[in-house]
Amino acid sequence: MVRIKDIAEKCGVSTASVSYVLHGKTEKVSPAVREKIEKEIAESGYISNQSALSLVSRSSGLIGVAVMNGQEKKNILSDPYFGIFFSYLEKEFRKNDKYILIILNQSADQILKDAMRWNLDGLILCNHKKDVMLQVSSQYVKPIVTIDASFAYEYNKLVQIFIDDFNGGYITGKYFISAGHTKVAMLDDTDCEEDRHRWRGFKKAFEDAGVPIDESSHFIIDIEKEEMLDGMNRLYSQMMEKTAIFCISDFYALQLINFLQSKGVKVPEDISISGYDNINYSTICTPKITTVSQNVEKKAKLAVESMLKMIAGKEVGHSIKMPVELVIRESTRGL
Repeated sequence: MVRIKDIAEKCGVSTASVSYVLHGKTEKVSPAVREKIEKEIAESGYISNQSALSLVSRSSGLIGVAVMNGQEKKNILSDPYFGIFFSYLEKEFRKNDKYILIILNQSADQILKDAMRWNLDGLILCNHKKDVMLQVSSQYVKPIVTIDASFAYEYNKLVQIFIDDFNGGYITGKYFISAGHTKVAMLDDTDCEEDRHRWRGFKKAFEDAGVPIDESSHFIIDIEKEEMLDGMNRLYSQMMEKTAIFCISDFYALQLINFLQSKGVKVPEDISISGYDNINYSTICTPKITTVSQNVEKKAKLAVESMLKMIAGKEVGHSIKMPVELVIRESTRGL
């Protein structure tokens, strides 16, 4: 096992000089010495002991990513959106010599305990309800970034990053109207009041066009309460009264298209289906899905940039709303 002492002897320098380079204090050594040490570190295969570095720097190099399934029967890691988002987070943090620790399905108290146990440098909270985020952020003294929680809350070590869900629903509604669809519905996964932004935007588009829709057009399949297939069978007759359905996610849209096709219903010939998120699967299925696109990679980069700035004590924007756009593909058509 290569030691700092071994590198120092090879380079003819002190162990302190090697330590300065390892800890980024390069102003304490000359450029020539730094280059010699860095070359030897690379050639020797030396890897610093992260635990030892944590003791010296009081930093673990770990960022907690706390995620709530919300529904016991749902495996959040199987959701393509979260898989993609986590991969971008990991990639961006790794570039900055930090790593993520995923914390699944924990209460606010347990998240705080895990944060202390692992000496986390910060927390990213995803898919949690408002009360959990408020409790964690009020008790955790290190930086926090929340993802897709657009409630107003002032806290100097908190950054909220969210997409414009109201507008995502609104532009979908406007598109359906322009395509001649007035008998429409939205297929949602929850009726929770604080998560109804997409439905409100969708509904508002029709109200603005003088074609109001009501709650009877807001279809809910909560897979905590029923199986997806059971829910679609329950709603099937109501669905067939519509010419277009807006789904809360591409994941729901994919399942709905598959269900309808199994019933002999053609998409979009018999009914138009749209989704949300623009995940990769939306372009490799048949038909390709009309969807609302968000930039997941940029969202991850903003989360990492905000976290690193707060850790460094720099100024940050505390509320970041990201735009969305409609991508029209084969799963919808005009009447």
